[in-house]
Amino acid sequence: MQLGTYTTFDAPTDKITDALSWLRSEFEKIGGTVRLFSNSHDFGNYPSFEIDYPVNLVDIDDDDLDVDPELLTKKDVWHDEANKIESNYSKKFEQYL
Repeated sequence: MQLGTYTTFDAPTDKITDALSWLRSEFEKIGGTVRLFSNSHDFGNYPSFEIDYPVNLVDIDDDDLDVDPELLTKKDVWHDEANKIESNYSKKFEQYL
């Protein structure tokens, strides 16, 4: 599997398993993947969720003038859907973040 990280979400301090399951389910619907990632910090490791693009969108560079406009549109639509998921995630798990 080729990875292409779109963004990272903070993982909740409680209900991390529920949050990971929910995010995976939601991003699966739009072709993205979610990985649990451990971040190193001076005060110890802390978890986050890395959100990866679908494989067909990984190599699309928004600034490349030679990119097919249809692919750019697909990537824009994917971003819109990912932003909705992020908003819903924040609402659903805000008390644990």
